[in-house]
Amino acid sequence: MFFLALVRALLVMTLLLAAHLACAESPDNALLSAHAAWQLRDIPALEKSNKVLANDPLSDYVLYWLLDAKLNQPGTVLNSEVQTFFARYPASPLSDALRISWLKALGRAQDWENFTAQVTPATLEDPEVVCYQLQSRLYKQDLSAIRDARALWFSRKTQPDSCDPVFRLLAAKNVITQDDIWFSLRQALGSSNLHLVRYANSFLPPFQGLGEDALTLAYTRPAQFLESWDPRDSSPATRELTLFALSQLATRYPQQAADTWTSIARHFTPRDQSYGWLQIAWQGEMLHNPNALVWFRGIPESLMDDALRGWRARAALVQENWEELLHAINSMSPAESGKPAWRYWKARALKELGRSTEALALLTALSREFHYYGLLALEDLGGHFSPPAQPAPFGADEVETLQPRFDRALRLHRLGLNPESQFEWMVANRPLTPRQHLAASALANREHWVDRAIYSIERAGDQQDFALLFPLAFENELRQRAQQNQLDPVWVFGMVRQESHFFPEARSRTGALGLMQLMPATARWAAQRIPLRTFKSAMTTQVDVNLQLGTLYLHHLLKQLGDPILATAAYNVGPNRVLRWVSNKPQDAAIFIETIPISETRSYVQHVMFNTTIYAYRLGSPPLSLRQRIGVIQGVTPSLNNQPDPASQP
Repeated sequence: MFFLALVRALLVMTLLLAAHLACAESPDNALLSAHAAWQLRDIPALEKSNKVLANDPLSDYVLYWLLDAKLNQPGTVLNSEVQTFFARYPASPLSDALRISWLKALGRAQDWENFTAQVTPATLEDPEVVCYQLQSRLYKQDLSAIRDARALWFSRKTQPDSCDPVFRLLAAKNVITQDDIWFSLRQALGSSNLHLVRYANSFLPPFQGLGEDALTLAYTRPAQFLESWDPRDSSPATRELTLFALSQLATRYPQQAADTWTSIARHFTPRDQSYGWLQIAWQGEMLHNPNALVWFRGIPESLMDDALRGWRARAALVQENWEELLHAINSMSPAESGKPAWRYWKARALKELGRSTEALALLTALSREFHYYGLLALEDLGGHFSPPAQPAPFGADEVETLQPRFDRALRLHRLGLNPESQFEWMVANRPLTPRQHLAASALANREHWVDRAIYSIERAGDQQDFALLFPLAFENELRQRAQQNQLDPVWVFGMVRQESHFFPEARSRTGALGLMQLMPATARWAAQRIPLRTFKSAMTTQVDVNLQLGTLYLHHLLKQLGDPILATAAYNVGPNRVLRWVSNKPQDAAIFIETIPISETRSYVQHVMFNTTIYAYRLGSPPLSLRQRIGVIQGVTPSLNNQPDPASQP
């Protein structure tokens, strides 16, 4: 009996041990659990994970997550614990991120001695830390901080809360004056940044600033505000709100705004009159109003900056007024006029004006550059695209020697920790030579991590591998879905490369998902049209589902708008906006693209069409130049306006 009892006891102990071993997390699972605990700010779970993974190669992540979670608790500073992290992990790529979290905690605690000792140039890339440093410098009576604080005040950007004590102190001492406040209010109103408007307004004495009801009326019903305007009221608040209402009216009806301003402008100072016309001209060009160039002509250069000179140049370009285009470009700063866009259009203007020698010099230099404008310049000279020469073949150990440098990134990638893995790849990639960037790209490609392969090869200088730069990832799935929706596969390849660099798990700040970066509303709309009855939002990151939904939506846009350029722009910003920009007359597509009023969309269309031209070569499609591919926008009939817009891509 004793023997049987002993056997049973041993068996129970064995089963308990086996169960314990089965339940014990692997290091990878423990790391994932720690990451989940960090997102939940679960400090007890992180403390447990920190002990379990103390000897893991990625243990610095776990300790960073733990300390970051603690530092975000009110009143927590953790000086000794953070210093222990730096001593234990002197080469950790997380050091700067932890130092930023620590500096914010020190700033909240007003511990300026420790704060000053820990500030580094890298940490001053964080706006909140910058503002805490200004607090520290003013506390120590560093007068140069006043200059830097005023620069932030006039930056036209909403600043972190840590800047508020700085601005309040300077306003109390009249270093930020009433004139400064009104100037900032005009800047904020001019950009329709109502959050910044209300913040600047809070610095004015009661009943002297902008009234909330009047601000709302000027913003939402500008025509009504202007109709009720009383010329006898010359207060600063009424002046600024009138100019704001004028700008808001011009965003929809620039001619009506111009007519209104013509009738009331005499009641304003000459400078305010010019400012009003500037708002009308800028908003008019955003809508391609043919009078925009006329409105720009009377505006003094003192009111212009490079961004507004760019809009003046586009107003001239819409009218194909080459003399005024050249004047606008020549009035830009050297840094602005030296950008590829303005170098190309300056060459076009010079050529149209008969100054062929000058145009040739600009086009020749630009044609050596590998981008949209470079290819346009090359084709204007009669050339055509040819791929760069392939670099020398790899030696037997070039990739293998480099791999240990990327082991952390690769492990995080395999675990699906995407921001962390991409960050690690970026850090490991940063100091490499062009040849090593090429090897890193080959390593990422071997791991089927295509977006990092593109990231590295784009930094490889003259060591360009065309296949790595323009990969054919997911070719079978992409071809199938493109053909299913009567789309040219090279166009879809060009779009996917621009949208996600072929990263299936890509997620934008606005919530767009997957290879074709579909917004949730777009994905649901497309899924209903197919229909995919079992569709869930999480399925959007599945390669085939994403391509199925994205190509269906792109086909819808092409059918609705009738032109690949318009459909490409609409994929980024929605069809109804695009329809507002299209003339009912044929237009050179290069001019249409250049005058797209949203800079992100303009750049997007240029990149997609450049990529498409390159992918035609990669896929052996019939050769079409970029110029032939973009062609002429034939115009859209008015009956197409206000069509249903299922979604707007970011």
